[in-house]
Amino acid sequence: MKEFIINASPLETRIALFEDKRLTELLIERQESPSIVGNIYKGRVDSVVPGMQAAFIDIGFEKNGFLYVSDIAGAEGTGDIELEDGVPRAKTRAKRARQQPIETMLKKNQFIMVQVIKDRIGNKGARLSNYITIPGRFVVLMPTVSTLGVSRKIESDKERDRLKRILQQVRPQGMGLITRTAGEGRSKADFQNDVRYLTRVWDRAKQKFETMKGPGLIREDLSAVLRAVRDQFTADFERLLIDSQTEYDRILSFLENLAPQLKRRVKLYRGKMPIFEKMGIEDEIEKALRRKVPLKSGGHICIDQTEAVIAIDVNTGKFTGKKQLEDTVFQTNMEAAEEIARQVRLRDLGGIIVIDFIDMQYEQNRRKLLRHFSEALKKDRAKITISEINELGMIEMTRKRVKHNLVKALSQPCPYCEGCGLVRSVTTVTFDVIRRLQGMFCQSKEKHVVLQVHPDVARRLRSEHKELLDSIAKSFDREVTIESVSDFHIHDVAMLRARTRKEITAES
Repeated sequence: MKEFIINASPLETRIALFEDKRLTELLIERQESPSIVGNIYKGRVDSVVPGMQAAFIDIGFEKNGFLYVSDIAGAEGTGDIELEDGVPRAKTRAKRARQQPIETMLKKNQFIMVQVIKDRIGNKGARLSNYITIPGRFVVLMPTVSTLGVSRKIESDKERDRLKRILQQVRPQGMGLITRTAGEGRSKADFQNDVRYLTRVWDRAKQKFETMKGPGLIREDLSAVLRAVRDQFTADFERLLIDSQTEYDRILSFLENLAPQLKRRVKLYRGKMPIFEKMGIEDEIEKALRRKVPLKSGGHICIDQTEAVIAIDVNTGKFTGKKQLEDTVFQTNMEAAEEIARQVRLRDLGGIIVIDFIDMQYEQNRRKLLRHFSEALKKDRAKITISEINELGMIEMTRKRVKHNLVKALSQPCPYCEGCGLVRSVTTVTFDVIRRLQGMFCQSKEKHVVLQVHPDVARRLRSEHKELLDSIAKSFDREVTIESVSDFHIHDVAMLRARTRKEITAES
């Protein structure tokens, strides 16, 4: 059973996907930073960087977008193209290696049509592509290439062959088409209607590109809610529940032409309690930000994210099992595999992921675990590669992110630990304060010093290290007063003049 729960407010839109009554995906789009992925722009080449085989493109924002040579239509020459993360690319590295140099294709101040494939992140501009893709309900139109393809999610060879024959018949001259997963089992007429609409959209985009004077937006993609409806809302959904009358009306209007049979599954939430709180989603979001994820059996998994790799560790925790150790470990690993597949989707973890399952003695159990984990990952829309279980019980996998990493989208690095998750201990800070005080005595002639520190550090200095502190003050013929400041961070230290309460600066 699948369902969408959507909270649409003036500040942000949150779209939750439930599968079998469990939260598996969450999309958050805020009004202050709306996604521009899928938007088509008229861009002006600001600079070409041969050393990086890339160009910076002005699309009308303060920060230029970034265009790699591999994302320029025609750079790969003729040959097989595949759709990777919504972007057409040459299938093999050899074909990509034969791409033309970017400096022979683009010149400064040249105008080029581009599409955003990754949003701006921090100081980085948007990632752009010159391969234009216009998604419909059943197909994706690729007007800049002539490739035909079928979604990887459609596994039946017979159905794939049928869809390829239909694509050959409905393809516009010189353009490419990719069948979406929703196209499985659809008729030729369905595809013809989709293609007819998409070619009209492309004609309007071309016309606007020709008439626009400078860089700017040519075509804006659908809102987050309508994108979710277009891309995912199919007959296998039990319902779509939304708390906004305006968005509810828009969805019904959108489905009128797209899939009128689904309109009856769209429901308007009228309750006074916030919809995410009513459905228990707020608690699920809170759990998704935690490092430790409990399992039903009593075991748990720990998820640690770094710049280069994501490490997931499986532990039996409180679960001791009822039989032998191997059975306990196997059951914990099987349960963890399902939860890891869900957490990877929910948090939208990307890049290299290393999973340390608990080591199992029997090879047959390892094979069962790998099959079970692979099956759980099939529900994920992202592109995934997965390795065998090695002798240490580890699996390595790679995953292409679909949207923004949930933890990074909802949080920021701690200003104290700078994202490492650790701060110096009270003992370490106490010793550091004593050393800094000695150094200050050597450089300043101030007789009476007020030492302001965190309460835990103050306690140490007044008790365990009082004798040492008094000895140091006596040897320099100084007087030290310790003050605890409740709102100080553990690292904060201030050395003040006793009379003026000004920070002491070293004297030469």
